[in-house]
Amino acid sequence: MRSTAGDLRPYGPDEEVAEDECVLGLYRVPVKARTGRKAGPAPRSGRLEAWVDGGALRAVLRRLGARTLPTLARHEPDLDFSSRIRQPSMAALVREIEQVDLARLPAAEREVLGLLLGWGRRATAENGALRIGIDAAR
Repeated sequence: MRSTAGDLRPYGPDEEVAEDECVLGLYRVPVKARTGRKAGPAPRSGRLEAWVDGGALRAVLRRLGARTLPTLARHEPDLDFSSRIRQPSMAALVREIEQVDLARLPAAEREVLGLLLGWGRRATAENGALRIGIDAAR
């Protein structure tokens, strides 16, 4: 199923992605450092959420530019097939998106930045156990 320009839709494991779309994913990664977590099995690593972006990420980067969102611009899907935003960049990503006036953006761009902001805050709170993946269609 093809989304309309800029829309986000949930991504399933067997779903086809068009050439101009990318997959945004939130992943849990194994953390070897002591975290203060209680005894018991570690949380399972792997993909927690995934969404297909129909072009809103590229549109917001064109609209706001690399000066406003430098961390996100370094991970733009046009630059590489696959990119990972890890803990060192996560706090910067959250700060940059928080400074953007989301109310002035079109709905699709606001939705994708809101999704990334929520994931970034969640990843920052979990101290490196989560990362964001941006994968271009292959």
